[in-house]
Amino acid sequence: MFTRRNFLTTSGLLAGAGLLGGLTFGSRRGQAADGYPRRVVIFLEGNGIRPACMFDPLTRETLEGHAGKAIESNRDYGHDDPVLLPAAPLSEARALGSLAAGDGTISLVERSALVLGLSATYLGGGHSTDFGALSASNSSGGPASASIETVLSQIAEVRGNTPFDAVRVGIGAATSPLNYSSCAFDKAKPAPILLTPRASFASLFGSVASGQAGEEFQSRKQLLEFAIEDVARELKDFSGSSRGRVKLETYEASLLAMLARNDQILGMKDALLAVKPTGPGELDPDPYASTDPLDQLRLQVDVVQAALLSGLTNVAVVSIGSGSYYWSMQFDSLADFYPGGQVIAGHDLRHAESAESYETLHELTSRGVAEMARVARALEAKPEAGGTMLDNTLLLYMSDNGEMHHSNAEEWPMLLVGGNNMGFKTDGRSVTYPKAGHENNRQTSNVFNSMLHGAGLPTDDFGHGNPATRIAEGPLAELWG
Repeated sequence: MFTRRNFLTTSGLLAGAGLLGGLTFGSRRGQAADGYPRRVVIFLEGNGIRPACMFDPLTRETLEGHAGKAIESNRDYGHDDPVLLPAAPLSEARALGSLAAGDGTISLVERSALVLGLSATYLGGGHSTDFGALSASNSSGGPASASIETVLSQIAEVRGNTPFDAVRVGIGAATSPLNYSSCAFDKAKPAPILLTPRASFASLFGSVASGQAGEEFQSRKQLLEFAIEDVARELKDFSGSSRGRVKLETYEASLLAMLARNDQILGMKDALLAVKPTGPGELDPDPYASTDPLDQLRLQVDVVQAALLSGLTNVAVVSIGSGSYYWSMQFDSLADFYPGGQVIAGHDLRHAESAESYETLHELTSRGVAEMARVARALEAKPEAGGTMLDNTLLLYMSDNGEMHHSNAEEWPMLLVGGNNMGFKTDGRSVTYPKAGHENNRQTSNVFNSMLHGAGLPTDDFGHGNPATRIAEGPLAELWG
């Protein structure tokens, strides 16, 4: 049906279609009925977030008063009802210092909420729950359902008129440029996370870039046009089965949608130029040449931030080593925090289980939260209907397996920032739910259901392939509503 050349050309294009977001068809509304856009950004740290680095002094003191002893994890909490502290000094937590006001920066403490005590033991824990973290469904055999960012990106009030439904980028210990272990389009359909800052920049800002990134964008457009002509020719002379024709027509529709997206991006030239981050080769030394994971993370976050500000997308996932063994990175720039100042492999670091190794992990979480805070401040600085872009954007920082290296998934610390116009109570509060196993414990899926309510899709049953694993349905009253 296709020549070898045509097959290789067009299949490569379709493979690229899913790198930063899937394709949808039909008309889309630009904003919600209340006039406010809705956005969600998720930072997903691999291999656990130790609760100790999230405890602010007041939260720790209060929980230790309930427990009657020093606490380090969810297993030690002793209360029977949610503990709500309306004005916690969140920026005094080890990993949350970036929320405080600094030189020329505003405080985000009063725009944040700390959530402790959530569980998801049915996901398994271990090194990573892989797709389970964002789908709230056990994924031991692969994606059991679409992950939360995919579901959010298909909501009309969220998608709006953006070219990309969702952007998925990050860093990780891998020789492959793609991470297929955390996000999913649907059951058994993984969604790739792009691990190369150069590729992220070229895909999103190649239309306004010079050099190789700009050339790649133009080449992609030409290849799309070539592929569409080729499929149209095949359809004109096609004499095969009706099923074969449907496949060709679906293929043609995908190509046409991709070309339309390219044209839409070209029409956004001024908006893209206004926020375009530094591209490869534009500085000397070139930051894109760095192999340090934290340098790469900053570049990826630059691209995500600019994509949000320009309207390329309203949904993003930033992976910080999420998924099985993608977390096993060495961070040369954190040498001062490693035990004895000696940088070691990520797996060895997590097995050290010492105060010094924990300090390194706490610093890694601190750097990740700082990147999220940087995005939040950029959104807060941009006026928009209802206040600022931050009022209409919820940012979430979470882990992909719970509380530690070999997790039981009994504690999933989370930090939420912004989203006030979406109904989120991010006002400086700290909320801690009773421990895993308690009838008043709540789960990570409850946060995702809260997000869906806030995004315009009021549902109470996201996640849990087996409903018997659900403790309570719906959103969290202490966080949303």
